[in-house]
Amino acid sequence: MLALRKGPDAIPRSWVIFSLSIGMLFVSSYCAATLIEGMRSQNQFMTFFGYTLGLIFYGSVLFITGYAGRMLQTISAIVACGALITLLYVVEYLLFKAIFGVEIASLVGILIIFWSVPVEGHIIARAIQQHRFVGITIAMVALILQLGFQSAFAVDS
Repeated sequence: MLALRKGPDAIPRSWVIFSLSIGMLFVSSYCAATLIEGMRSQNQFMTFFGYTLGLIFYGSVLFITGYAGRMLQTISAIVACGALITLLYVVEYLLFKAIFGVEIASLVGILIIFWSVPVEGHIIARAIQQHRFVGITIAMVALILQLGFQSAFAVDS
C-alpha cells in the first residue's frame, strides 16, 4: 500500500491485524518521541488524540459513502501505513542528521510525513471506490483537521 499499489481490500478484515497496526503505531510513535529532539517536547496525548480525530474523520467518510463495512480494513491499513511512514521518518532523520545536519534531515522528514497524504488518500479512495484525487483531497482535509486540532491545543513550554 505504501507504494500505492494495493488498497485496504488487500488485507483481511481482522481484529488481530487492527491490533497489530495499533501496536505498530505505538512503537513508531515511541521511537519518534524518544529519538527525535523536536518531538520530545510535544504532548503525546494531544498528538494521539489528533490522530484519533483523523481516524474518526476517515470512518465518517466511509459511513457517509455507504462503505462502513470496510471500516476495519481501511482503518487498519491507514494506521499500519502511518506507523511504517513514521518509522521511515525516524530512520531517515537519524541518518540524515548525522550526515547532512538537522536542517536537511528535518526537510526530508517533512517530505516523508507529507507522503502519508497520497498514501492515505489512495487507501480511502480504494475503500470508497473513488478516483485517487478524491481520496487525496479527503486525506488533505484529515491532515488539516489533525494539525489544526494539535495547534489549537498546543501549550508553549
